[in-house]
Amino acid sequence: MSANDWVSKAEMDMEGVRKHTEQERDRLKHDYPTWPKDDARRWALARFPTSLFVPVLGLCLLRTTLNNVSWWEQYAPGSGGAIFDRGREAFDQHLKGKLILDLVANVEHPFRIILRQLDPLNSASNFQSVYRSLLRQSRPYMTTVPSGWEDTLELLRLMRNTVHNSWIHYPETGVAATVVFKGKTYNFIVGKKLDFVSWDLMVELSRDVVRIVVEVMRDPRVLGLPPIPDPGAGDPLD
Repeated sequence: MSANDWVSKAEMDMEGVRKHTEQERDRLKHDYPTWPKDDARRWALARFPTSLFVPVLGLCLLRTTLNNVSWWEQYAPGSGGAIFDRGREAFDQHLKGKLILDLVANVEHPFRIILRQLDPLNSASNFQSVYRSLLRQSRPYMTTVPSGWEDTLELLRLMRNTVHNSWIHYPETGVAATVVFKGKTYNFIVGKKLDFVSWDLMVELSRDVVRIVVEVMRDPRVLGLPPIPDPGAGDPLD
């Protein structure tokens, strides 16, 4: 696969995930038309298409503008050719980091609101405690807990933490971690930079995160809640 082929594939795959989130958003809107426009269950899905557009656009730029040495030469006269590869690699890494942070935000915010509605006394505070509480198997809040949630969200959480540390695993516990996701093993070694964050992984992770959020929003116990205002809701949805 050439240097540009993988970019084209990643762009196409991410756009497929983005379009899927639009469809899921529209289905939820169609199935529950009486929900207020600022309802947290609607906005749990409404944010995804916008968030996922950023990596799609960024990959498009990598495939086109940023694949042109002359653009880099205009940006850095006399050094464009020298920084071409490093510049593209840095841009690609920042795209992945932004996507990871957005995925965490798009899970944590609605899950926190839903958890408070289901159990106002729940004291979960950080990302991990929020999703572990909401999706717990013992005395579950959900009628049906989404399958595979733990591996998916643990992988996402650990990756998010490395983004804050220049992609190096520096856990508070000082302990290495291993996550098996979709049959593949991902090792987080203390003090070591991640070497497995490919676009194939980002596509699979994004797709599974969306699946989990959809299943939570469509769970009978969540559907049975009264209107849930989302203070972070943006412009009204039609």
